[in-house]
Amino acid sequence: MEVIPSVDISYGRCVKRVQGVEGTGLDLGDPVKWALRWEGEGAARLHVVDLDGAAENRPVNIEIIRKIIREVSIPVQVGGGVRSAEVAAEYAEAGARWIILGTAAIEKPEILKEVWSNVGGERIIVALDYNEHGKIVTRGWKAKTERTLLDEAVRLDRLGLAAYLCTYTPLEGTLGGVDFETMKKLVELVETPVIYAGGIRSLEDLLALRDVGVYGAVVGMALYRGEVDLREAINLCR
Repeated sequence: MEVIPSVDISYGRCVKRVQGVEGTGLDLGDPVKWALRWEGEGAARLHVVDLDGAAENRPVNIEIIRKIIREVSIPVQVGGGVRSAEVAAEYAEAGARWIILGTAAIEKPEILKEVWSNVGGERIIVALDYNEHGKIVTRGWKAKTERTLLDEAVRLDRLGLAAYLCTYTPLEGTLGGVDFETMKKLVELVETPVIYAGGIRSLEDLLALRDVGVYGAVVGMALYRGEVDLREAINLCR
């Protein structure tokens, strides 16, 4: 299983929020510095998110993201505010290996179709953020839907996507543990690789995800608080 450090960006700074709420969690400074640190500690890829972009429905921190992509030599997956094929193309041209589509993929399937036609399914990660009821949430987790994580994953499985990114929003940033039961069900249902995020607090959590067949795990708060050592996690989970 791949261990993927996250670099979340707001107002030009690297932050880690609790359940996505602005003003909570950690303010960590220069995002480029952190990206280079995680590369230096052995990360095989980075997860970079424009939190302001997710809130404002447009890229906000794109210049910093461009700089991260230029500075590191490992591939980068980018999301947050990718609500059009034009923005997806911008990130692809900037060198992002994978483009993360969340709200657009759920609310406007024509955008997903257009991005798929432009860059190919192998460069698209669909974010299926979900709540405690197993229902998809969109627009920076502010909008609830009646669509379930499992149903949406099955519906999209035929597209040959690079992965699903499944964030369990009640636990995101809390160090509260992982929803491995849902991940076990999901992995058994779909062919698309599954990347999990939300609540990871320990090496044991990572191993539990690996053992149910999860392809990758995005780790944020646990790394920044020193609860998980990246090098050790990579070695254990490989």
